[in-house]
This record gives sequence, C-alpha cells and structure tokens, in this order.
Amino acid sequence: MKKFNTVFVLYSSLLGFAVGIVSELFLVTVNFLIHTIWYTLPHSLHLPNFYPIIIGLIGGVLVGLSQKYIGPFPKTLHETLAEFKMTQAVTYEHRILRNLISSLIVLGFGASLGPEAALSSILGGLITWLGDRLKLTLAKKELLLNLGIGAMMSTIFHAPFWGITKPVEDELDKGKITVKWKKVLLYTLTTICGIIGFFYTKRLFPQETVFAIRIPHIDWDVHVLLTLIPALIIGIAFGYFFMWSEKLSHKWMSKIKQPMVRALLAGLCIGLLGMVSYKFLFSGEHELLPLSESYHSLSVIALLVLAFGKTMLTHLCFDCGWRGGKIFPAILASATIGFAFVSIFPYTPGLIVGVMVAASITVILQKPLLTATLLLLLLPLQFFPAVLLTCFVTQWLTKKVNQRMAETA
Repeated sequence: MKKFNTVFVLYSSLLGFAVGIVSELFLVTVNFLIHTIWYTLPHSLHLPNFYPIIIGLIGGVLVGLSQKYIGPFPKTLHETLAEFKMTQAVTYEHRILRNLISSLIVLGFGASLGPEAALSSILGGLITWLGDRLKLTLAKKELLLNLGIGAMMSTIFHAPFWGITKPVEDELDKGKITVKWKKVLLYTLTTICGIIGFFYTKRLFPQETVFAIRIPHIDWDVHVLLTLIPALIIGIAFGYFFMWSEKLSHKWMSKIKQPMVRALLAGLCIGLLGMVSYKFLFSGEHELLPLSESYHSLSVIALLVLAFGKTMLTHLCFDCGWRGGKIFPAILASATIGFAFVSIFPYTPGLIVGVMVAASITVILQKPLLTATLLLLLLPLQFFPAVLLTCFVTQWLTKKVNQRMAETA
C-alpha cells in the first residue's frame, strides 16, 4: 500500500461496518427462509412425513430454472477473486440481484452449503461499485475488496483474527518473513468495525445459534498421548477424503448434461436425507454445539454415516447447480469424525476433536494460520496451542506426502 492516508482508513472502517451489517442481514434472511420452509409450513399445513422430498424437489425445480434463466450463480469466493485478478473488477451490473436470488433459493431449500460464497460475490460487486464511485486506484480497489471479504469471513465464522491473518499468510506463501504492518493494522481496523456492525445488527434479530464445540473437560491422562497421533492421522486422512470425494462427485455429475435433471437429483437427495435427519442439511454451524453436547447418545456408525453423508451431499449439491460455500459443512463433517473417535477413546475429547478438525481443515484449505484462526473460538481456548501446532504439522506432512506422490507419479 503506497499511501496510507486518513481518508482511505475512514473508507475501510465504514466498509467494515457495512460488511458486518450486510452479512448479518443476509444470515437472518437465510435463517428465516429455512425456518419457514422446513419448520413453519410443514407444521401449519400438516404435511406428510415425506414432505422433505417435496421441498427438496421444489427446490430442485427452482434451482434448475435459476441456472437456466439467471446463470451459474452464486459465484464462489475463488471465482470472485479470480474475476477481479483477470478483469480488475467484480461485475455488479445485473449480477448482485442474481447472486442474491440464487443463493437464497439454494440455502433456503436445504443445500448442505455455507453462505460465504454468496456473500463474497454480493459484497465483491458492491465493493467494486463503491470503488468506481470513489474513483479509487486499482491497487486500492483490490485492497478494499480483500478488506471487505476478510471482514465478512471474520464475522460469519466468528473468527476475529481471520482478516488480520490474511496478509501474514500471503507473505508466508511467498516465502517472505517481512510483514507489512500498516496493512495488518488496516485489516485489524476493518475487521473490528465489521464485528461491531455484525453484532450491533444481531441485537436487532436475536438468535440462539452459537458456532462452537463445547465438550466437558477431562483431566489429562497418559492415554491422551497415545491417541493424539492416531487422531492426527485420521484427521489428515479425512481431509484427503473430502478433497478426493469432491473430484469424484464432479466426475460423476459432469456426465449428466441436463441442468434441470442435476438440480432435481440433488433436491431428491436433500429430501431423502432430510427424512433421516436435518443434520445432513444446511451449512452445519447450527448443529455443532448441539452435536457436541449429545454425540455420546449416538452410535459410532450413526456418526460416521452423518460425516460421510454430509460430505457427499455437500459435493453433490455444488456439482448439481446448488452452489455455495463448503467450509461450514467441512467443519461439521470433520468434527463428527472426531466425535465418533472420542466415542471409542474418551480421553480429553475436546482436545482430540480439536486436533482432528484442525488436521482435516488444514488439508482442505492448505492455510495453517487461517485454519487455526478459524478454529480459535470454535473450540475451548485452552486447546488453541495444540490446534495451532497441529495445523503446521499437518501442512508439513501434507507437503511431504504431495512431494512423494509427485516423485512416484
């Protein structure tokens, strides 16, 4: 950043506050749709037990029509950033409304996907529009876009240091040790303003949802040390499974050429799994706390079915046109694998689950610092040093595995 002036700091602060407000309003709207479609209407109309299939198929029709007449929306976070790098802008004319409508259909009708994709595309368009009106330089537009997305990710994942970690992680990826502290301070300020805007708006729409894993503390035992390494290995393995199944799903679904057929197939799967349990549906952040408190009442088989079913439904939805983010579902699926593990080896379960989730998400995101930041408030704080160490150990191990696979290929 060549010029660190007061006016741009003010722009960034106001942007962060606005991002927080928009993010919370979007989540409130999505939660309202989910509650209305999946709870209020079925009870009010006394729909039969197979109503999840009806809702899923209706959603499939709407998604198919939106794919045909609106286009492949909502755009993902990666697509939004890639578009900016290629065109130096995120298209906002006739795009913001399309992203909004498509995302509300997808998320409201039960897709196992998160809101970060839709929010990043909507905010990317709004930020580009703002940059054009303020006549900012390309460098400042890019910085403003990254600041806004960082603030959004920090608020919806309740990870206050996500945006702050981003410039540090970027420097580490380049192999540099130096960090531009002015940029870090700007990310910090924008994130703080985003959190203020988010929670200020949240007070107007009180919700009971808590994005957290709370497992009763168990004293240290020698058995914990014996289970940490298997937990790490299983966590890494599940991360690789998540990525492998993503490729497999894309390969299978690409053989179906009709968008409407794909959308209906995903809707049918949503309905069938919805008849089994709503834990398979939606992004998953609503289920983390209840599941962490009740996992011991479920069998290991049931937990494994939930983890793998959630994973496959997530990829199926995305590849069938139900587009959205995969971070929330990946966290829930990884945590469920952890719950299954500690059901068998109940030694300091909070730590074991934390290690397994950290290992799995590090493999998926390939960002150890960002992963640790994401999990900071998800797990009890006393486990954070172990989580941070797990993220870097996992990154080191995966690099070694990838190098060995490249050499033998």
